[in-house]
Amino acid sequence: MKKGLIALTLAGLMGVTCVGMTACGGEGEQDTATTKYITVWLHKSEAEPEGRTYRALMDEFNEADYVTEDGRDIVMRIEFKGTAETLDTAINGEILSGGLPDVVAVDAGDITAYANDELIVPIDDYVTADERADYVDSVIEQSTYEGSLYALSGMDTPGGLYYNKTALESVGYGTAEKPFGTIENPWSWKDLEEAMEALKAQNDIDGTTPYRLRANIGFGGDEGAMYLYSPVVYSAGGQFFGPNEQVTGYLSGEAAMNGLNQMNDLFARKGDYMEEGNNALAFPQGDAAFEVYGPWLINSISQEYPEFEDDYDIMPFPVYEAEDGTKGTVATPCGTWGFGVTRDADDVDAATQVIKFLTGAHASEMFFSDIGTFPTHKSVLSSMEEFTEEGPLHSLSQLLLETATPRPKMVNYPRLSVAYRDIIAFIKTQTGSQSLADYVLEKAQSVDR
Repeated sequence: MKKGLIALTLAGLMGVTCVGMTACGGEGEQDTATTKYITVWLHKSEAEPEGRTYRALMDEFNEADYVTEDGRDIVMRIEFKGTAETLDTAINGEILSGGLPDVVAVDAGDITAYANDELIVPIDDYVTADERADYVDSVIEQSTYEGSLYALSGMDTPGGLYYNKTALESVGYGTAEKPFGTIENPWSWKDLEEAMEALKAQNDIDGTTPYRLRANIGFGGDEGAMYLYSPVVYSAGGQFFGPNEQVTGYLSGEAAMNGLNQMNDLFARKGDYMEEGNNALAFPQGDAAFEVYGPWLINSISQEYPEFEDDYDIMPFPVYEAEDGTKGTVATPCGTWGFGVTRDADDVDAATQVIKFLTGAHASEMFFSDIGTFPTHKSVLSSMEEFTEEGPLHSLSQLLLETATPRPKMVNYPRLSVAYRDIIAFIKTQTGSQSLADYVLEKAQSVDR
């Protein structure tokens, strides 16, 4: 499924053996007159923190009183597939045999392809308007295809620009003349460059002031570039594709290229301003003044560098700035795994009850506490003290609520994601004989083939 080419993989995958708590597809515990079993396939291992949280949620669900429309007890059974790749293989192996589970985990960018291929079914009739309204808008937008809701997620991963507030204040920032970036008045790539130059000048004097940017290019494999850096295109008013999912002329079009060129210019001119080591804690350790990343760094700083918590904050992802000073629109990276009901489920209502529990407000709070992902519920973000008090958590929650921009929703998304990964890597390395425009055009055409 990750490659979006289901039909081409079926022949070689029909003999795949499933792993997990119960047997493959619908061959696990059988329904009875009093019990309805709902099987969930998950891309995690039970040994890792996220898997342990899902196990705890399963136990809670099964201890509670969830029933089918005909009064039978609903029992959730999770099969921990271990990795996204193993999950994809298991799904492909059951597509024609009718052995898909009732519920399957699906990454945000793949929801459209799953829905288009009719592997997951609409759940609109089983999610009330009030329930839907409490999810952050980006979750609903990412999960909607051709007007129908196909999935829900209990976690989100808003990203932004971490900045060393104390270091910037030492060179005159944080004032009316030099304010930090906000949703209403964001920093552009040009603003970021000017700030790094000011910090570098101070470092030349004292040798201790951080000034570099940790860009995290290469994070997350194929999907990391699209997750973190899709705002480069969006903030410039660009699009990744147009009618009939045509990428050429859109990703390679003028608006998208304006954003990509501005990022490229910064990396070309300021290569020594990039912190590219393997140290994941370079930002709180003072080796970088800025970092483009998701919410996980907040948790790391809290646990390992609590003394640094008052020294930093998070502003919006840098936007495009035109020659006349006009700035683009703030777009915030977001999206992660959720759940959909498969076409082989024989009780969509019961399966959706399981999904709503795994992605509900209570689950969202658990994931935040256990692994640092953000809640997907407006009620949680507005009521938990952690998100209402000033600081990085509040800043990132506002970005999620007001500016989260889902990744491109297209059937051929997997190929687009790989192509965009290559484009961002091209910008980072600044190598090769091609111009960025020629390279982007080549990659756009490769998606359209």
